[in-house]
Amino acid sequence: MNSDFFQIIMALATLLLGALIGGRLAMLFRVPRVTGYLIAGLVAGPSLAELLNLPHLVTHFALGELRIISDVALALILMNIGGQLRTENLRRWRHRIYLFSLGEALITGLLVGSSVFIVNQFILQTTVASLNLLQTSTLFAVFTGIIGIATAPAATLMVIREYEADGPVTNALLTLVGLNNLLSALAFAIATHLLLTADGNLQDLAYQLSMPLVLGGVFGFGASVWAQRMELASEHKILLLGCVTTAVAVSRALQLEPLLTCMALGMVLANSSPRWHRLVTSLNEIDYPLYVVFFVLAGANLHIETLSHIGLLGVAYVLARTAGKLAGSWLGARLGKYGRRERTWIGMTLLAQAGMAIGLAATLATLWPEGGAMIQTVILGSVVIFELIGPLAVRHGLVKAGEVPILSVLRKRAPQGAMEGLHSVAQHFRINLGLPAGHKVENPGDILVRYIMRHNVETIHHGTAFQELLRVIAHSRYDRFPVIDDERNFVGMINYTEIRNLLFDPSLSSLLVAKDLVSSAVHSIPPDTPLRDALKTFQKKRNISYFPVIDPENPKKLLGILSQNDVLAAFRKLNLDS
Repeated sequence: MNSDFFQIIMALATLLLGALIGGRLAMLFRVPRVTGYLIAGLVAGPSLAELLNLPHLVTHFALGELRIISDVALALILMNIGGQLRTENLRRWRHRIYLFSLGEALITGLLVGSSVFIVNQFILQTTVASLNLLQTSTLFAVFTGIIGIATAPAATLMVIREYEADGPVTNALLTLVGLNNLLSALAFAIATHLLLTADGNLQDLAYQLSMPLVLGGVFGFGASVWAQRMELASEHKILLLGCVTTAVAVSRALQLEPLLTCMALGMVLANSSPRWHRLVTSLNEIDYPLYVVFFVLAGANLHIETLSHIGLLGVAYVLARTAGKLAGSWLGARLGKYGRRERTWIGMTLLAQAGMAIGLAATLATLWPEGGAMIQTVILGSVVIFELIGPLAVRHGLVKAGEVPILSVLRKRAPQGAMEGLHSVAQHFRINLGLPAGHKVENPGDILVRYIMRHNVETIHHGTAFQELLRVIAHSRYDRFPVIDDERNFVGMINYTEIRNLLFDPSLSSLLVAKDLVSSAVHSIPPDTPLRDALKTFQKKRNISYFPVIDPENPKKLLGILSQNDVLAAFRKLNLDS
């Protein structure tokens, strides 16, 4: 067997089995599986082997050959993130989401840049060839500030999927990640052109900024038209994989940034295709193994040795970026008039950093070898930290925001121990041989609603005007809407029926506000209701897709919502019937 091929196939086998072990250990210790995949890659990768003077399980050559898998996986993730920039999402928040993103990005960039500037200008006093101290410190500040804005879309998306997070904070987070990376990439292109390019050709700058968007738009619109002629989910998968890989190949051939191209592809496809949700659902059935390989490869490519090289600049970068994300998100949410949960928790969910930052740092090292190499070392060392703590921070923020069902956190452990697993396999084998089956497990229909419900609820203020109410529900997937008063007390529910009836009498719409449409008969569920009883309630009220969960001791307190889908999903995951 060819030795090169053997290295590649053994590396892939090692990383996949390592990912499986890392994922199970992560579940055992109640941390996101993404963290387990990263650590598995780190343990199997060449960086740790060289540090401990051990034989390489995965060589640098094999990592280079497997990079194509990482490129495709990251391109798919960026396409998904681009899809979050749908006009319906942006119209839903209008200018508020832009204020949020701009406030967070500016504070992060300014804090990182000023911290790096102060450390180099007054403490390290490092200079590079042909530049004085002030110029060197300024360039360090500009580029670290821009790179610090970027957020890792892959880790964020994977944690959201693993813990089934859903709600206003999750939706805003995905949109902010897309805007963050778009802003960072565009600002980086402008800064490198103005500060590092000698000729200052504006046409070249316009080409680098516009062509990825144009190319991604062409691929996205073409895929949208083609998807209309396809009915099979298998064809949808092939279409998306084919378009994304082609977009990456063409971008590299034209020396364009493929990540921008894929974001533009997802943005145009999501806005132009009536089948966008079907396409994404089809892709979700097969993309997880790709993402797993992406993360173990990311862990294997982490450079542990850079941690000892980042020095004061790296410490300043890590601390300032953390403070910038937290403070910037708080300020951005205030400017955009978002709620307390968004102000408090979104900053934590933006800490992860990897692919985009590494790519920008590598580009900078190529364009500016003298100083860019130093910044690249700082970024690589910082990425080790942010990739390991980032998924934990994302999970913590989403759980605290109330958008992760508690059961999704509690069940992140191995369902059976080693001996239990051996017993189950033996029992199944005996059944297939015609021998009698063992006993059944107890029915967990006794699990309470409070462990399934979603705490962070999208509510409507009782004074919302009718036309504003129509705008809100136009961008919502729900058919009932909780209404609260000025003290955030639960007032009742608005159903589509009341709204639909008023659409035929426009003369009244200008006089009405949300509290005038509240239904007097509100069906709710207490938090300590067993799941089997909750399912019976849904069966009795077949026209209602979700119920408010109310505190029985304080009927004015809205604790969360319980959707029929979440109840059914809980039974399915536990492999039980009602």
